[in-house]
Amino acid sequence: MIKAVTFDFWNTLAHVSPSTMDAARRRAVAGACADCGVEVESVLLTAALDEVGLQYQRFWEEGRHFHPDEGAEMLVRVLGIEEFARQQVAEAFLGAGREVDLMLAPDLEPCLRTLQGQGIRLGIVCDVVYMGGDVLRELLEDKDLLRFFSGWGFSDEVGSYKPAPEIFEATLGALGVKPQEALHVGDLRRTDIAGAASLGMKASRYRGLYDDPDHADGLEAEFVIDNHSALPELVERLRSNPQGVRSG
Repeated sequence: MIKAVTFDFWNTLAHVSPSTMDAARRRAVAGACADCGVEVESVLLTAALDEVGLQYQRFWEEGRHFHPDEGAEMLVRVLGIEEFARQQVAEAFLGAGREVDLMLAPDLEPCLRTLQGQGIRLGIVCDVVYMGGDVLRELLEDKDLLRFFSGWGFSDEVGSYKPAPEIFEATLGALGVKPQEALHVGDLRRTDIAGAASLGMKASRYRGLYDDPDHADGLEAEFVIDNHSALPELVERLRSNPQGVRSG
């Protein structure tokens, strides 16, 4: 019996274009440096942001946790920021996401409202980059969506990335359900689908914002959907006939 649905965050619940996010971080760091009277050459700033980004990507692909604070500390070190300005620049880097417009997945709010009306508990399982769980909850609150969720596992708060079981277990524990009682929805085979399946959760790959290529690592999901409007019906089918439901 399905009692809960957990969602990946990025490219499942919402998205921000990479160029917009990169520009916001650049502006935030440059502005903080200027406020502190610290001169940083444009070329150095670009190189430092790129270096931090590559470090995160390496760690994420290897399944080694890279906390946002580590990224901020690496940035100020590469920039050569002295002690008096380090905290302000680091905070600007970490909070830059508050200045971008979070774009929600189509039909997300009606889907969440319908699932909640069906008595389904809703949660989030998210690998964060530099916006931690505190910022992401703020962004959801601004969109009036946080009220739908009653459990979450953000990697900066749990200390692990998907597909590690700990980050899924944190959300399931908060929701008070067993893995077999939950469906996870996400866009990536390697992290979302493989991680959920390894725990015994049902899994659905959402490709409405990003379609993971066929050559991508990881298992294909039992179910594949293109729009969140399909989720309530899928959940009802799983609840009424859990052994007989087929993808599509």
